[in-house]
Amino acid sequence: MEFTTHMFRPLILLAASIPVLAQQYTITTVAGGAPPATPVAATGTSIGLPRKVLLAGSNIYFSAGNSVFKMDSSGTMTLIAGNSRAGFSGDGGPAVNAQLSSPGGLVFDSAGNLYIADTLNNRVRMVNPQGMISTFAGNGGVSVPGFWGDGGNATDAQIHAPVTLGVDSNGNIYIVASGDNSIRMVDVNGIISIFAGQGYKGFYGDTTSTTPGPANQAGLTSPQDMWINKDGTVLIADTGNAAIRKVATDGTISTISGTGATGTKASGDDVATTLTMIAPTGVTQDSSGNVFIAEFGTDRIRKIDTSGKITTAIGDGNPGFVGDGGPPNKVEMNQPTGVAVDSSGNIYFVDSLNYRIRKLAGGNVTTIAGNGQISHSGDGLQGTLAQLNAPQGVAVDSAGNLYIADSANNVVRRVDTKGVITNFAGNGSAGNGGDGGAATGAQLNTPEDLAVDPAGNLYIADSRNNKVRKVAPNGTISTFAGSGTAGSGGDGGAAGSATLNLPFGIAADTAGNIYITEFLGNRVRKVTPDGTISTVAGNGTSGYSGDGGSATAAMLNGPQDVAADSSGNIYIADANNNRVRQVSGGTINTVAGNGLSGYDRDGVQATTTNVGNPVAVAVDTFGNLYIADGSLRVRKVYTSGIITTIAGSGTRGYAGDGGSATNAQLYSPSALAVNSSGNVWLADTNNNAVRVLQPNNAGISVSSVVNAASNQLGAISPGLVVVIYGSGLGPANLVQYQLDANGLIPTTLSGTTVYFNGAAAPILYTSANQVGAVVPFNLDNDTLEQAFVQYQGQTSLPVNVSVAFVTPAIFTLDGSGKGQAAAINNTDGSINGAAHPVKIGGYIQFYITGAGPTNPPAVDGQPNAVPLPIPIVTPVTVTIGGQQVTPQFVGGAPGAVAGITQVNVQVPSGITPGSAVPVVVTVGNSNSQNGVTIAVSN
Repeated sequence: MEFTTHMFRPLILLAASIPVLAQQYTITTVAGGAPPATPVAATGTSIGLPRKVLLAGSNIYFSAGNSVFKMDSSGTMTLIAGNSRAGFSGDGGPAVNAQLSSPGGLVFDSAGNLYIADTLNNRVRMVNPQGMISTFAGNGGVSVPGFWGDGGNATDAQIHAPVTLGVDSNGNIYIVASGDNSIRMVDVNGIISIFAGQGYKGFYGDTTSTTPGPANQAGLTSPQDMWINKDGTVLIADTGNAAIRKVATDGTISTISGTGATGTKASGDDVATTLTMIAPTGVTQDSSGNVFIAEFGTDRIRKIDTSGKITTAIGDGNPGFVGDGGPPNKVEMNQPTGVAVDSSGNIYFVDSLNYRIRKLAGGNVTTIAGNGQISHSGDGLQGTLAQLNAPQGVAVDSAGNLYIADSANNVVRRVDTKGVITNFAGNGSAGNGGDGGAATGAQLNTPEDLAVDPAGNLYIADSRNNKVRKVAPNGTISTFAGSGTAGSGGDGGAAGSATLNLPFGIAADTAGNIYITEFLGNRVRKVTPDGTISTVAGNGTSGYSGDGGSATAAMLNGPQDVAADSSGNIYIADANNNRVRQVSGGTINTVAGNGLSGYDRDGVQATTTNVGNPVAVAVDTFGNLYIADGSLRVRKVYTSGIITTIAGSGTRGYAGDGGSATNAQLYSPSALAVNSSGNVWLADTNNNAVRVLQPNNAGISVSSVVNAASNQLGAISPGLVVVIYGSGLGPANLVQYQLDANGLIPTTLSGTTVYFNGAAAPILYTSANQVGAVVPFNLDNDTLEQAFVQYQGQTSLPVNVSVAFVTPAIFTLDGSGKGQAAAINNTDGSINGAAHPVKIGGYIQFYITGAGPTNPPAVDGQPNAVPLPIPIVTPVTVTIGGQQVTPQFVGGAPGAVAGITQVNVQVPSGITPGSAVPVVVTVGNSNSQNGVTIAVSN
């Protein structure tokens, strides 16, 4: 049977849809990931989670989030250091552009340098008076006691979790290394040594009446703060030992509060050394000798007077936020972490989980910084200047507006096409009110996911309300599905009367159907345009079963998201099963993930590799599937089933904007949206940001050259059909060849030309990111060739490809390079497969490329015709089901381009029939790829 051009083109185009290397994307932030825009009134903005406070002259400095701020005497707050993105970068540049990671204590030296305990970077950073940042101590590593680098340069030392700092009158800098259970000192020459604590957890070493206790031989446990008095004595909040320790000027240590044992409840008032404490995390002393302690575990500020008696200075011991404008004994706070006292005796304390800095002055407590929200600001500004709080949903409408489920802020925000962010739904108060009114005045409760239907309605998975809310184009909000009661009832009735069980994911299809995942109900529900609800996947029982059968009989396990394609198929992020499942025509199957957690590999069929904890899915207009999984990556599954990574290096963090998305750091990506241009938005949840992946089509570049039949990287050979991947290679839309006036496949197509060592190759098709070509037969006798692409006058950099005499590979029916061969049963001309197997003893023909030079010599770009070119490398054999046979015919496939070889063979007797009988072609000593099969019957 003649292999016509009509048969040939689908094979090549199928191969073209299988990029073994991922499309390249550039990543940028479009919303969030920013500190509050400053200067701003300190009480009018979110400051993040505050940790420590420092008084310096008339200014107040505090660390919060991943930044450091200054508040002046007028109450205006200014960013001093840290761009709010957790990480380590920026040394040598402006401190406001640098990355810090959970900074803690602060201190100034006499020259005006500000030192920052950069806790999770295991470093101390320094900001000079000009605002430039550098590393002062720590190399970022950690070690065991005795191997910290003491006695050497501080920048070479290992410092584990520095949480706060001190400076003495001689300019020595002290570092509370909580993770090392010690305090280190850096002298004015930059040499580091141990000041207190041996490095081992414990409560020992205090001076007694008979034995002095050197501080550097004592036991500390996770100290969290220190204070250096003018007389040179040092106070230590020995948090893990529930004590306040004091180091005298002779270097000996003693306990001034606590017993060394953590209390079981808040202590009363008495001699400080006779009472237990619970997690003292802050300490300071006023000019009169009174010691103040932030007691984290009892939500109080405690005071030790000069007689050694401890009392409560602020707080009633109950966690909460109460008491501003009133007396200190009526105040409620929530986990105080720092305390400071000014020269007038006013007390400042860090009220960490109320996200405020508060002050006791004149007998009254007030808030001086923070509005009580951890991360919410920026409405009316560019989205990149806004603060988000754990966003977990994104959607894009047809006009290009971006919607963000700002989940922990209980609002939905919108970024318009000019990049300006505003509040779209929710008033920030967790609740369930507001239906029938403006969406901006309504209450939401942890909105998770979003979807936009063709009519422009926005749907919100209002998870903790067990509802789906709908915002009409006029801005009015209503309940679309869910009565508010947790459950999975109501199928066949009105969606608004049904029960939902923690709806997490939501999707809209082109027909106006809405799909909802119930995380705790282990189901996917569907609401039709008439408002009727039903279950389309999941039987409500947590587990994994049902592939190949009815979706409603299958078990799901914590489905987190759902997406719908243009054909009506839905895709389910079956998170706890470590799989993505597809429902097509009511039947469910796994399309990605092998059930194992973690990350394994790319470039293979998606069902054969790990897709651990998939939490988000999206589908583009071409049917490609996008997955955000627990490996801190965004994966892409092409229609061929091949999976690749398009974003995320697998390392937790916030880095990479402006560069290749696969080199970027993400932190819990949890939602995806894709538009018709191929841009992918992701909610980078724990980075409090939304980022966008844009296909990198700038310029022209070649990323790989692969065998078109096997889809594998490797050597090329004369006449091999290849697929070239890259960017800027051709026009945006794929263009296929037409024979030129000479009856040849052209070497230039729509402005694209491919060269191998300067020889132009026949072009089968071209597009922006993929080009199909045939390697010229007249290769030089080199072991290495250079391939490059020209498009509209631009030329890519060459890539080196190795050369072999033959590189045989079998074309497969789905173009993946694996599975069912693209083969024809000679008896009736049917395409071989499970439905049409070839009988034992019957004849079958299939097609290969990479058979090498021919006789008569093939003409580049010429369709095969009589006399058909025959490979000169022999023997050519075929192994079917483990039995080697000699083909009846091996030669150019009639009508196909030179380089496509047809192999006709009789199926031998004695093999085991089946739908997947292995087949391998051997040309000389070279075998085709493994994993190709044909269907055989008796």
